[in-house]
Amino acid sequence: MKKNTADAGSDAVRSRRAVLKGLAAGSFAASASLLPSQAEAAGTPTWVAEADVLIVGSGVAGTAAALAATSRGASVIILEKLPFKGGTTAKSGGVFWIPDNAWLKGQGVADTRIDALRYMVRLAHPQRYAASDPLLGISQAEFDLIAAFYDNASRVLDTLVATTGLKLVPWMTWEGKAYPDYYSDIPENTVHRGRSLVPDVSGHPERVIWPNNGGSGDSLLWALQQGFDKLPIQLLLDHAVLDVTRDGAGAINGLMVDRGDAAPVAFKAKRAVVFASGGFTHNPELARSHLKGHIWGGCAAPGSTGDFIAIAQRAGAVLGNMSHAWWGQVPVEVALKTRSVPVDVWSTPGDSMIQVNRHGRRFVNEKIQYNERTQAHFTWDPVKGEYPNLLGFMIWDARTAKHYAGYDPIPAANARLDQIIEGATLEALAANIEARLTKIASHTGGLKLDKDFVKTLRGTLKRYNAAAKKGVDEDYARGQATIEIAFQFMNAAKAPNPYPNITMHPIADAGPYYAVILGAGTLDTKGGPVINPQGQVLDGQSRPIPRLYAAGNCIASPAGAAYWAGGGTIGPAMTFGYLAGAAAAVEPVRT
Repeated sequence: MKKNTADAGSDAVRSRRAVLKGLAAGSFAASASLLPSQAEAAGTPTWVAEADVLIVGSGVAGTAAALAATSRGASVIILEKLPFKGGTTAKSGGVFWIPDNAWLKGQGVADTRIDALRYMVRLAHPQRYAASDPLLGISQAEFDLIAAFYDNASRVLDTLVATTGLKLVPWMTWEGKAYPDYYSDIPENTVHRGRSLVPDVSGHPERVIWPNNGGSGDSLLWALQQGFDKLPIQLLLDHAVLDVTRDGAGAINGLMVDRGDAAPVAFKAKRAVVFASGGFTHNPELARSHLKGHIWGGCAAPGSTGDFIAIAQRAGAVLGNMSHAWWGQVPVEVALKTRSVPVDVWSTPGDSMIQVNRHGRRFVNEKIQYNERTQAHFTWDPVKGEYPNLLGFMIWDARTAKHYAGYDPIPAANARLDQIIEGATLEALAANIEARLTKIASHTGGLKLDKDFVKTLRGTLKRYNAAAKKGVDEDYARGQATIEIAFQFMNAAKAPNPYPNITMHPIADAGPYYAVILGAGTLDTKGGPVINPQGQVLDGQSRPIPRLYAAGNCIASPAGAAYWAGGGTIGPAMTFGYLAGAAAAVEPVRT
């Protein structure tokens, strides 16, 4: 890209920072002078580039949209606001959840439509699910979106396998079984394992490969983008989209973009625009205003600041699912340093380990899937007028420190991490936790440990240790769900456990002890403009906004409250991204 002069470049940087700061803060007045409506008032914008389809975001949803559009003869420009490609997908494990997929069919497993829909609706909308109702208790629009996922997911994946470098294998546990769904044990789930898949990159040693099999999110994108150079796709990094532009009839016809010039520039979409720009995890104001509980950050890419929310609202879109996210616990002290944490706490490692709240009581099944475990932080105590679990304290002993070293958030052997708190005794550990809480008090409302924390913790440990020896957790049913056993096998081979429940081992009566402060976070949010099954963004009357499409974490997710299984984020993003790109590519050409 052509460089500006030094002075112009400085002005551009100042302009860019002001705009992005306004967007990130949820305040759009600062960038009002840059909105396309004013540019259009003076006439048609001067286009600096054009393509049939403009796509915002370079993660899996944007990549799938680009592939679908070019397969139908359209040219594509992908605009990515970060200086690197891939978005949150690149940071992920690369798992994608696809019902009725080719691997299942090859195993002779029938993943029928009605059974899959029952499972998905039961978890997406549990308060309204009705098995006997033709729409399973939800609205026609909600049902149509989930049905569109089932009807198209496997077909889209088969197409991508046939036309890109993507090869798939089942996501396998360390015991050599296909991963179970996150609620494989409920009656509505008739296909317990095998819907979660990963890219097979075993023939490419330069790619990241998990020890059990498959690749990372970066490897998934690498596989999908094999052959990109032979397609009419241009990927532009460091291009922040500020707004859409409209033609005289009100249809979307382009984008206003900050690419570092002295002023925003206009890109023309001859057919349509597709947004795949991520959620709003890293927009504190939007997160505070909409999510059902406080989050400290998340592993979403730094660009997940919810830019599409205001852009879509200005275009007339209606929002949905704004209180939900793909939840995951995060180390609070890390998140206070960088809101975009490297990883969330997926499967809480260790067996001689518990999580307690400020009162010293366990408050959650430590081994339950991350999406559900995280929501325990949102509990409100109406009697005491507090969120008792706002912060959780993961506590472990020397056994877990040794055998589970390197499984986040436990540090690798001989590693020293600032967020890890140590104590030779429980009293010393509590004192050191209190000292940390004092340091971060301005972020926590002055939260302190209860005055009886150590006394209560001793009682908690006594009860937990008795349960570990018996193998039955009567408080939180730890280790009873299939997915908990599957996650435990990720590291249990290194730490043979002689007790009946492999997720539980008594915690030592003597130190040293270790702790980390955990709180709620996200993979990313999953609320935003409502779409139809074609990926068209809808207005307040449920009418498509002409030539505006979207997919991925920037939309009101069809998954609702649910996290169906590993890959429950990427599977729908890939599917609806492809559907949106396919529909956008056949819009009539605008001159």
